[in-house]
Amino acid sequence: MTSYIIKWLVASLCMPMMVLLFGKTLSNTLVLIFWPGAIVLMSLGAEKRPMIDVLYTWGVAIGLNMLLYMFVGLAIYYIMQLVKK
Repeated sequence: MTSYIIKWLVASLCMPMMVLLFGKTLSNTLVLIFWPGAIVLMSLGAEKRPMIDVLYTWGVAIGLNMLLYMFVGLAIYYIMQLVKK
């Protein structure tokens, strides 16, 4: 089960990395579907912020995404266990 959860946690990092690498070329809808925690990034607004605020906000957004993916992964894991029985 631990390796299954680790795979989900690694998968949760894919969309934030794609946003960092490709930026504006990604569809906003696609980002929100696979990275719901990105809504937290709206708190940064359009004005300039200190780097510590930006890093903290990105950390919170990525952390929320990891938790969400972990819970989804656990739910799927337990549903699969019930179906196998």
